[in-house]
Amino acid sequence: MSSVLFDLILVWSSQESDADYLELQNLLKTEFPNEFLIYSFTTTKQAIEHVQSIKKPSRLSIVITKLGTNEETSSKPLIEAIRSHDKHTFIILHSCTACRDPNIRWSFASLGVNMITETIKPIRDVFQQLIPLAQPSSKSKYACLYCKWPSFSLEQLCIHVPLYHTNEQEFSVKCNLCQRPTHNYAVHLHDEHSPEQHPRSIAGPLYAFSLVVCRRKRDNCFLVVQESGSMGFWLPGGRVELGEQLDKAAERETLEEAGVKIRLTGVLKIEFIPRSDSNRLRIIFFAEPADENDCEPKTIPDYESYGAMWLTYEQTVQCSTQGQLRGNEPLKWFKYIAQDGIIHPLSILSKNEL
Repeated sequence: MSSVLFDLILVWSSQESDADYLELQNLLKTEFPNEFLIYSFTTTKQAIEHVQSIKKPSRLSIVITKLGTNEETSSKPLIEAIRSHDKHTFIILHSCTACRDPNIRWSFASLGVNMITETIKPIRDVFQQLIPLAQPSSKSKYACLYCKWPSFSLEQLCIHVPLYHTNEQEFSVKCNLCQRPTHNYAVHLHDEHSPEQHPRSIAGPLYAFSLVVCRRKRDNCFLVVQESGSMGFWLPGGRVELGEQLDKAAERETLEEAGVKIRLTGVLKIEFIPRSDSNRLRIIFFAEPADENDCEPKTIPDYESYGAMWLTYEQTVQCSTQGQLRGNEPLKWFKYIAQDGIIHPLSILSKNEL
């Protein structure tokens, strides 16, 4: 029992004991036989009573809960009970409905759910990221600015912040490593302090960005990213790195932010914006999934995004009316495509570029 690192609370009603539950149980037995002390409940009330009975937790906690099919099994009261006093518990919502309904997804992300998924594989992947956080380090000297969790090593801090706090409302903070102000702590940690070796992008007088409107043909759904910091749903895309081609940047950013491999099929707009201190170039590409049978969006949060999902145009309209879009461009472009707007060939870009 000394090797146990986390308390794992499972809330899964008997009506929901499906193949995914069996897959999860098998995962815990075969790949994580010692890391978790498991508490299983079939009702929300039981889980809340257990959580409230723990006065001084001796271990970190992970909660995996279904959305719930009725008042007895609804996960919302449990999440609210945990988040009323605790930001250290990692909460996973396993729900097909929440992954496909933007309003439900938005609601539970706002409640403080760390991760929303409809399959078990991402849960396995996130376990592998969480386990190092519970292991003591001789280099532990940093605290999280969001939840004040003490005694992280630099490596642990760079794992913890995007996993636990990607969807936090952004606020201006002073980095506790370099004392410089930042409006996005997770991105700042990655770009300035991550122990991983990665190329740094050096901004010049021209900033280039590649954005992507990606449509899944079989159901006319569009890919959106749920931006970090509760900024809203947005098109996948981002800055073009030095030495990188525009199309490769579009493919890379979509994979990083949304977890989907794409195939570019056209260009919607080339936009140049001159400014007094710099100029900005934006290319908005049109794309489709590289494989429509393998295009499940990203569910594990990181410094790039909280996750991603597929939306219909009608769902996007609803998101817009409820203030859940970062801006109006997703709505504009999804309507444009739905109305058979002109899609320019990739060849309008220089052959040296594509």
